[in-house]
Amino acid sequence: MSRILVTGGTGFVGVRTVAALHEAGHTVRILDLSPRPDRLPAGIPVEIVAGDITDPNTVLQAARDCDGIVHLVGLMTVDCARDPVLGVRVNLIGSLNVLEAAKARRLPVAYLSTAGVFGPEDAIHPQPMTVYGSTKLAVEGAARAFFLDYGIPSLGLRPYIIYGPGVSAGIAAGPSIAIAAAIRREPAEICFSGRVGFVYVDDVARMLASAMTSPLEGAAVLTMSGDTADMKDFVAELARQSGWTKIAINGAPLRIPSELASDPVLAFLGAQPVTDIGSGIRLAIAELKAGHEKELSNV
Repeated sequence: MSRILVTGGTGFVGVRTVAALHEAGHTVRILDLSPRPDRLPAGIPVEIVAGDITDPNTVLQAARDCDGIVHLVGLMTVDCARDPVLGVRVNLIGSLNVLEAAKARRLPVAYLSTAGVFGPEDAIHPQPMTVYGSTKLAVEGAARAFFLDYGIPSLGLRPYIIYGPGVSAGIAAGPSIAIAAAIRREPAEICFSGRVGFVYVDDVARMLASAMTSPLEGAAVLTMSGDTADMKDFVAELARQSGWTKIAINGAPLRIPSELASDPVLAFLGAQPVTDIGSGIRLAIAELKAGHEKELSNV
């Protein structure tokens, strides 16, 4: 049985990835600055280490005895814009610490990049328009260098907007927040508009778990655009399924192409189906309703 280190394992994508890894037969160790074990699925045994991704020795020790690393720690767009130096320390230096920790035993590394490596005018050649996107593009370059120099295999995913049940953060969290608000019958606001790619969170988690289950090859990077639709269409579908109409859309489109093609899934990752927004919203509503009803029954 393989032990996988998941950095940021109690975050939005992290908890789903931990579940996917457990289902695939792996044991999990989590490295998180401020762990939230209460967010993890019940019944999944994990080892939790509290520590800072920017400290190389902390990352090295956390990776001890592990057979692979899923790296999810990162500051999002707004936080990187607010403090670019901290954004570089966490996103880039933290990722370099992960790659260094992987170097001793050539551990495979799967990590999250972002569709934000692309500017709004070019969906083929990366030209990020945010500090966040710039740090992620730098991480992609570092991962390629570590493969060429040290043989560290890696997979970077460039998801567009990840949504689903759970506690998300940043401007991209709008769709997830809206679904949760619809269940609670509360108004919510999505702070960007336009056409985007909606990527269901479990599609990302499944891909990351597959990267730890099948032998990684090279230093690949895959764009995940999911199901592309206008934000108005997403909100309309949410209203149709939930009966809740008090979700507002405000703000300019993101600095990412409105039409972005997904890269073909590499053969060694196996089948990776794409969840359409209708199915994604339905799955999220069902899970959140079950949790909400359980909370009410415990009051």
